[in-house]
Amino acid sequence: MRDENLVGLWDSGPYDYGSMESSWVCLRGDGTGWTAWANAAGGASISHLTWSCPEEGAVELRYTWTASGSGSPGTPPVLVEINEDGPDHTLVRTRFAVRIDTPPLGELPVTGLHLDESVEGSRRFALMDREVDPTGPLDHPEVRR
Repeated sequence: MRDENLVGLWDSGPYDYGSMESSWVCLRGDGTGWTAWANAAGGASISHLTWSCPEEGAVELRYTWTASGSGSPGTPPVLVEINEDGPDHTLVRTRFAVRIDTPPLGELPVTGLHLDESVEGSRRFALMDREVDPTGPLDHPEVRR
């Protein structure tokens, strides 16, 4: 089972005031997706996953593969050099709420995703786009392995 309210590209940026890093979660309607993390020093990681909702208000993210290295600026970042990559068997189970709110120092309300457990270092994300690209950040032609 999946909650269609979770489908989209989510960005921690609006909630990261003063932070030197940001995170992204992309959940596609077909149950696949990815997460990404980047910091101001150029470090980045990207993970592939599958997701489902075992019950109302709960989501499971099953990671399948992770890569880390150097990223180029962007939202989300693109890995331009991969230092480590391989299978990932992490499972994150968390309660969630999707609601309209205004991030700290925000002027306009956003659709917010609030998680009980941290994903890529964040618990709060703003919806960037409901229409998500079927490719992921690792499919970018600049990625060097």
